[in-house]
Amino acid sequence: MYEVLGLFILFIVGVMLVSEGGHLAHLHIFGYIIEPMAKSTFYFTIAIMVVVDLVQSRYQKKLMAERRIVRKSPADG
Repeated sequence: MYEVLGLFILFIVGVMLVSEGGHLAHLHIFGYIIEPMAKSTFYFTIAIMVVVDLVQSRYQKKLMAERRIVRKSPADG
């Protein structure tokens, strides 16, 4: 259930590491200097992803519970 969240966290960490390394190596891409990702941006992104995942998992549990109630109800006929 949390595989996608883990993959996105790994992706963000990778972007952060590449930007730090590019900045330290003084790399230029298409004429632009690579700037390191701010730590506040990193932590904000992680926090938003965790909050969205928690809300989504609670919503899915609610939907699953409603589906179980509908399936257990007696037939109308």
